[in-house]
Amino acid sequence: MRFTEDAAKRICRATLTRWSAKGMIRKKGTDEALIAAMTAAIMADIGREEALDREVEALLEKHSQELNATQANARLLFQKIKQRLAEERGIVL
Repeated sequence: MRFTEDAAKRICRATLTRWSAKGMIRKKGTDEALIAAMTAAIMADIGREEALDREVEALLEKHSQELNATQANARLLFQKIKQRLAEERGIVL
């Protein structure tokens, strides 16, 4: 299931409501502007992770014959490569 922008907006709205009720933030703009900024940040992060997934898949595909010869676990390699690239690029998964 793909994470949608609508789901991100709902999460951001709920978070902003809770933070406001607890006095955890001082708003300098409207709620809608804050929700839009929060949603944009979340969607940008998801986009970076999806791009990273595509890159890892391409690397695994490029070396698929070598991996088949060693009978390595493709899913485990995917996770390890993704984690390594994310650390190198400063992407929080």
